[in-house]
Amino acid sequence: MKVISTNEAPGRQAKLLFMKIRWTNNSVRFRITPGELNQLEGGGNIVQELLVAGGWVASIEPTNADSSLRFEANALLVSLSPKDLQTLLHPENEGVYLKTHGGNPVRYFIEKDFPCAHPRAGEAEETPTETFEPPGGFEERKNQSNL
Repeated sequence: MKVISTNEAPGRQAKLLFMKIRWTNNSVRFRITPGELNQLEGGGNIVQELLVAGGWVASIEPTNADSSLRFEANALLVSLSPKDLQTLLHPENEGVYLKTHGGNPVRYFIEKDFPCAHPRAGEAEETPTETFEPPGGFEERKNQSNL
């Protein structure tokens, strides 16, 4: 099994990126790096692919429509509105927090990836990634959550 992440914007060269994804039964969280936010700002998509049993893809793409989340043919697709992208681009904002509408609402978040609160286990073999500079008060909140 191999995990890859690329930029699939038309006419642009694929670039290795490191978006992290975490989900529960009614929410999905995307953590993006500064480089990935730059990709979105420039009109590019962020794509993460898990190559197992036919593949699974998650992507975030800027759009001119409202933000939305949908699932199509093994792909979890987030369209990010200009307003939500601008919110994400503001240095003091940690993320955008959205929710689908309808029968079983799903919360979906796009958050900036900040330095980890806990040391990474060597066995995880995680590739170090770039992170955002934490906004004011981040360290205090992180320390409070570790109590």
